[in-house]
Amino acid sequence: MAKRTGVSTLMNLAKHMCRAIVFFTPVIRLAYPGNVLLMAALDAANAACHVLEEELQNVIVAGD
Repeated sequence: MAKRTGVSTLMNLAKHMCRAIVFFTPVIRLAYPGNVLLMAALDAANAACHVLEEELQNVIVAGD
């Protein structure tokens, strides 16, 4: 039996979290335009979501 890696669980969580980040980013930007650190965090989160989903897809094994 193969060792569980959690990749499929992470992929499901990432999809839900990233959908929320993408959906709420414009709302948050309008509400808090002066918060530079928040804007940077949103940019980083959006970039991380793209890379995370892509890389998890690259390593997922059927049945993982």
